[in-house]
Amino acid sequence: MGGEMPDAGGKARSVDSSSSYGYPPSAPPQPQHQQYGTFGPPSASGEFPQPAVGFPQPAPPPGFQHYPTPPPASYAVYPPPPQAYSAAPTYYAQGYQAVQGYIPIAEGRPVRMRRLPCCGLGMGWFLFIIGFFLAAIPWYVGAFVLICVRVHDHREKPGYVACTIAPLHLRPAPPSPPLPPSSSVGSRLGLRRARGNGGLQGEEACSFHQYQVVGRALPTPGDEHPKIYRMKLWATNEVRAKSKFWYFLRKLKKVKKSNGQVLAINEIFERNPTTIKNYGIWLRYQSRTGYHNMYKEYRDTTLNGAVEQMYTEMASRHRVRSPCIQIIKTATVHFKLCKRDNTKQFHNAKIKFPLVYRKVRPPTRKLKTTFKASRPNLFM
Repeated sequence: MGGEMPDAGGKARSVDSSSSYGYPPSAPPQPQHQQYGTFGPPSASGEFPQPAVGFPQPAPPPGFQHYPTPPPASYAVYPPPPQAYSAAPTYYAQGYQAVQGYIPIAEGRPVRMRRLPCCGLGMGWFLFIIGFFLAAIPWYVGAFVLICVRVHDHREKPGYVACTIAPLHLRPAPPSPPLPPSSSVGSRLGLRRARGNGGLQGEEACSFHQYQVVGRALPTPGDEHPKIYRMKLWATNEVRAKSKFWYFLRKLKKVKKSNGQVLAINEIFERNPTTIKNYGIWLRYQSRTGYHNMYKEYRDTTLNGAVEQMYTEMASRHRVRSPCIQIIKTATVHFKLCKRDNTKQFHNAKIKFPLVYRKVRPPTRKLKTTFKASRPNLFM
């Protein structure tokens, strides 16, 4: 804006509009503060270099007001009232602690997330916990929600994932094999042990298993090919089978575990575990008075079952512990060669036993009733 200003002689002269707020040309120039940026000093003309493109540039904070430098006191010219700062250009070279394009930060209380339902656990973990008490039904509900429903709160997803994984560990137990049909009453009596052990039959119901252990002494410069020994014995697991092998081999052939090695260990199974047979067992046991030899006969479907019967009978009748019993020999005995009367009484094909208890069952499910009009007769 232009105007007239009296000089020292009282004459009026025009003032160039390019001067800031009526400053005279002869006024001393304002000192320029040297401001150095990241990419070098200012140019000789006093203008700041153009900032580099691609880096965030400083911008004035919102509400910033610019106040021009007041003129000297000798001039009776007053600046106009302060004006609000206009919008900053694309690149603002002044040093403000704000980046152009960013939203100003509003100070106040922090934003709190809403509380999850079910006492803060969330529906996912709540379904996972109650699934242990409600037969895993809530787990399937949580899996359905995770797969078919959009979960907006990310805090709920871990619980639903746990509900999805939990049913994978619920594997039903394999059904027990049915007992084989048999026409002889002796076969049913031979399987009474299997029914008493939760429906298992044959070698699965036996705690003793037959193992074949092969071992030898360690090779030495004097004997590069030592003799190999094989032994069949009964034990509850492979570790005890190896222990028994070294126990007998140390007594018979002077070979200890420290200077020997086990070449192989295998479990022996019954070839035909569905047919009842007569087994003879020759054994030697240690009592409170000395060592005794004995012969026993048993009827069973497997040799492991007969050995278990022997251990049970020796513990009940003779008070002998299982480590004190040493089995010398076992064999399948023909019915004509059996010696014990307890075994030979079952060799009659026409043998019969009284049916002491009979449970009356309806022929069809339609005729099944909870209450009877008259008390049934359960005895023959």
